[in-house]
Amino acid sequence: MMYTVDKFAAHRSAACRVLRYEDNSMTLVSYNTAVIYMTPDGWIHVTGLYSATTRKHIGWFMQSVGSCYARARDAYNDRMDYNVFTGEVRDW
Repeated sequence: MMYTVDKFAAHRSAACRVLRYEDNSMTLVSYNTAVIYMTPDGWIHVTGLYSATTRKHIGWFMQSVGSCYARARDAYNDRMDYNVFTGEVRDW
């Protein structure tokens, strides 16, 4: 599957990137770790919170999709996936 790589405009030198796939799904990569997977219909799956810097990257990503870090943190801690479009949650 083909993808494009984006950096956050305000944080171009940060050690993170977003892979955007042809089907409109996305992956947030912090350093060399895939941290968040997002489906085209808005479901995010958070693989971990990792370091303080990675938590900043998660916050930037969540802000870019119209949500906030706390939603990603809570989804991970509660072992849930979160839909950024509808606000729904579901078990892993």
